Amino acid sequence: MLVQLIRNLSPTPLRQRNHASASLVEFVDLLVVLLRSGRTAHQAFECIARWGDGDVGRVAGRVVQRCERGERLADATGELITTFGSAAVGIASTLAAAERDGLPIAPVLDRLAGEAHAERRRQAQIDAAKLPIKLAFPLVACVLPSFVALTVVPILIGALSSLTLGPPTR
Repeated sequence: MLVQLIRNLSPTPLRQRNHASASLVEFVDLLVVLLRSGRTAHQAFECIARWGDGDVGRVAGRVVQRCERGERLADATGELITTFGSAAVGIASTLAAAERDGLPIAPVLDRLAGEAHAERRRQAQIDAAKLPIKLAFPLVACVLPSFVALTVVPILIGALSSLTLGPPTR
């Protein structure tokens, strides 16, 4: 019950946002590595779809499926925004511009990966700052009563046992 209460202290959208942010960083890192290794953007998406875990692999798979149906990669990258949210707008627009204009995308994606890492670091710092507040209830509800039971109760028992109820002795 206490574990469930602690889990409920953090709202679900926050957890989903953190998960999406972490997945986006993983996706960008994989994409940069694959593009730097000489693959095209489409080949990089195919590799990520094959090897990626969770949301990363699924979104890349959906982009590849849309491309196989005849859509351009620039249009199919809208899947990134639907999966990862507004944080993926820069990546999707960079990939679209690279396909339309033939711009090199690895340097831009390096910068976007750095920004995504910084955002994930900021979010981790915010979560770490909220931790003492989340731990206050378990501390008061569990640790404080045991401290009282182990320190104050023996002293009270010792003091009460030394008291006598009979008449005073002379």
